[in-house]
Amino acid sequence: MGAVLYQAVTLRFRATNNQAEYEALIAGLKFELSMAVKHIQVFSDSLLVVNQVNQTFETKDEVLKKYLHQAKSLISLFKDFSLTHVPREENQVADRLAKEGLPNLRQTQVFERPSFECAEASSEERSPCWMDRILDYLRSGIQPDSRQEAQKLKLVCAKYTLIDGELYRRSYAKPLTKCLRPDEALKVMDVVHRGECGTHARGRSLVMRILRQGFFCPNIHKDAQVFVEKCSQCQYYADMQRQPSGYLKPINSSRSFAIWGLDFLGPMPSAMRGYKWILVAVDYFTKWIEAKPLTQPTAQNVENFLWANIV
Repeated sequence: MGAVLYQAVTLRFRATNNQAEYEALIAGLKFELSMAVKHIQVFSDSLLVVNQVNQTFETKDEVLKKYLHQAKSLISLFKDFSLTHVPREENQVADRLAKEGLPNLRQTQVFERPSFECAEASSEERSPCWMDRILDYLRSGIQPDSRQEAQKLKLVCAKYTLIDGELYRRSYAKPLTKCLRPDEALKVMDVVHRGECGTHARGRSLVMRILRQGFFCPNIHKDAQVFVEKCSQCQYYADMQRQPSGYLKPINSSRSFAIWGLDFLGPMPSAMRGYKWILVAVDYFTKWIEAKPLTQPTAQNVENFLWANIV
């Protein structure tokens, strides 16, 4: 036999009978979604709510229309949903719970305002972003009026999927990556860049760290560059160019062996006799090369090399 879970809700605002029935339905749907339920069968003794959700009755009241819209948005998150009407005599447990409440009042949820107002407030807090069109299509099948735009949207949405109401992007070589809104991407960049385990990585390195954590944002490369440029610590401790700017001046050699270039290569893995360095001399005119292995890059060794190989 399965476990029986009880939930009670207290409304601190004025509501009609039908509005209270919608509040009970919405609270129950949210409760099931919090437990990751995908298949649900709902029973209600409100004939009006059942027929409006099942699209048998037409909804004319403006407040009930808002409740119905929110209920349908929650129902779309389930894989299998059914709403059945039951007589009042078969719904005595729910009626008794509505009258008496739960023994522990701390477990009773309190709603200060209608649930659709809370949903509208939360949607207004989030500014529009690139995810909205994809979410509208995957949840409700909303498409643009233009046939060409609708076809483009279908091709784009084929790369995405919904899991527990969250948007994920498919990829060929990696697991699903969670899609981020601009404000969420900013928080992730802040944690990865200068969090407890942050290394103040810059540019491509920061982007790859975010992608390896399983997140996706279409403008992540540009956003990461702008974020690093605004990091005060990165700007303060970054390597600065000390050499003054100026035009490049080419060195012209008019004849052979007039100008030589000297440079050391190394240190390299130790060879026979302890050789670890290579002194290379190049003539600027003929590109003639002279090279000699050395054990140490000292001034005396350079002088001996010049007298023996150049002069």
